Amino acid sequence: MPANYRAPTKTLRFMPAALLLSIAGLSLARPAVAAEVRYDPGDKVYFTYCHSHPPAMRIRSGDSVITSTRDASNDAFSISDKTVMPKLDLTKVNPQTGPFYVEGAEPGDTLEVHIDSIEPNRDWGWGASIPYFGLLAPEYKTAMVTPAAPDRLFIWRLDKNRKVAILDMPNSKIGKAEVPLRPFFGTIGTAPAGKECISSLIPGPHGANMDFNEVVAGVTMQFPVFEPGALFMLGDGHSAQGDGEIHGAAIETPFNVRFTVNLIKGKKINWPRLINDNEIMSIGSTRPLIDALRLACVDMVDWLTSDYGFERYDAVQMLGQAAHLYIANVVDPQYSVACALNKKYLPR
Repeated sequence: MPANYRAPTKTLRFMPAALLLSIAGLSLARPAVAAEVRYDPGDKVYFTYCHSHPPAMRIRSGDSVITSTRDASNDAFSISDKTVMPKLDLTKVNPQTGPFYVEGAEPGDTLEVHIDSIEPNRDWGWGASIPYFGLLAPEYKTAMVTPAAPDRLFIWRLDKNRKVAILDMPNSKIGKAEVPLRPFFGTIGTAPAGKECISSLIPGPHGANMDFNEVVAGVTMQFPVFEPGALFMLGDGHSAQGDGEIHGAAIETPFNVRFTVNLIKGKKINWPRLINDNEIMSIGSTRPLIDALRLACVDMVDWLTSDYGFERYDAVQMLGQAAHLYIANVVDPQYSVACALNKKYLPR
């Protein structure tokens, strides 16, 4: 069966009528029906967001895709490992499933992706202390007299029945720790502008490695379309993560996922956006952190004026009194911040 085979979602009915039309030499024109399709990536993953990657599958607006992703290490570790190096190949991290070519998507459109479901597909995930990486560790980018962070792998057991991740801490008084499972995608987006090929470690206007722990099942993401087909990809599954991904790794886990795409023709946005039951959010990524915050807030002002009828400085005042700010990541080559506004402040 070819990888781009579409499984039909409905059985044609009224076959006698169709047969009569066929006998009469007439065609029975049917509008396109949204499909649910499956894609098994196997080992075919990418480590950049790029215009030149051949599509893994061509889909239409309204289609739903069931697929899977590998963990951030490209599934390099086993449950018995104690260290990150030398198994971690830094040229092959954050593998992405896709790209999915959305028929009709053109630069200047918006791709909307609803994340229908996320399920970890193994019973453990890993966190890590990685030399020269993480918010609180000495970096390779500047001279330091302190040593690098130790090379250490943390294996978290995933209890799906209790919906918690468990880490043994034999050297700490607490003995073990539990955190709630809240699976989300650390890396998700479209091909970038300017015919660039950008590492899947780097977030930007196209999305990618924002490490935002609100990208959970049930949310709707919006991405700018910069290339024909949008070339949507996703990966870097996290079973849980604190704000900012401070240590440089979340609880890294491969996922099974179902998502549904919707193409908004002629609507141009500049930065990724997120919509959940309670809030709308704009996400900006750059360094320093203050400029990522500004990008997110300015995009929110643009959103409120273009879609919700706010006068521009009324929108600024609204954010001044009611915005929520989320620190998505502070470890990637670009930092990410989300500016959020509760939906109760939007016109009905």
